[in-house]
Amino acid sequence: MNLYELIQKYEKMGYNNADASAKVAQDIILLEISKNLFNKNVTIKGGVVMHSISKDLRRTTRDLDLDFIKYSLDDNSIKSFIDKLSNNKDGVTFIL
Repeated sequence: MNLYELIQKYEKMGYNNADASAKVAQDIILLEISKNLFNKNVTIKGGVVMHSISKDLRRTTRDLDLDFIKYSLDDNSIKSFIDKLSNNKDGVTFIL
């Protein structure tokens, strides 16, 4: 399934295009985090969690709130985190 098809799937569920696009991006980021060694150092917060619990379209959010546990927040550490998410064989790349 390509990104356009994923967005269309969410639109059919009632999301507008911007929210559907954001949801697809969030899904990809969360999948990449789950496959990474850093998955024990990241917690998901905010609207993504509330929407996941409630399934209420009104709670849809376009951002993704992350918090790091026992992981440095300096710029180089965050860049390293993003680089490691990008270095998979699945072709997903994140750019700062």
